[in-house]
Amino acid sequence: MKITVFHGTSELHAAKIAAGGIDVTLGGGELGRGFYTGEFLYEARAWAFQTNAEGNARVVEFEINDADFFATEPLSLTASQAMAYRNNIRLANTTRTYLFDRNVVWSEIVGSDRVKGDQYKWESSTAETLINGPNVTRTVRK
Repeated sequence: MKITVFHGTSELHAAKIAAGGIDVTLGGGELGRGFYTGEFLYEARAWAFQTNAEGNARVVEFEINDADFFATEPLSLTASQAMAYRNNIRLANTTRTYLFDRNVVWSEIVGSDRVKGDQYKWESSTAETLINGPNVTRTVRK
């Protein structure tokens, strides 16, 4: 079985990501520093269009073997745990630096009432190696 997740970005970044160029130390979000993916294509597409010039938005689709994903021993947070972390991370102004010291953090998206679904924050070098590696299929979509 495979897990399929998506990341919305610009055309330029999508090409780098698809070539295995993810750097988990560059991104940040509601759960701190890391590379974020989500479970729904439409959410990634909406994110890409919100943050990029018209016609420049792309989505990278990742297919990851279940066994490889679960070998990272992801930290799974409940919605209430994720919301508490999000609030503390924002109050501390550490959305670009906070780390759980885990490979992957898996939780509901809690930063918006309009967006529902799970997110995956890839934060360690082990997670970076997996998501950039040859066992993960990366496909760019418009």
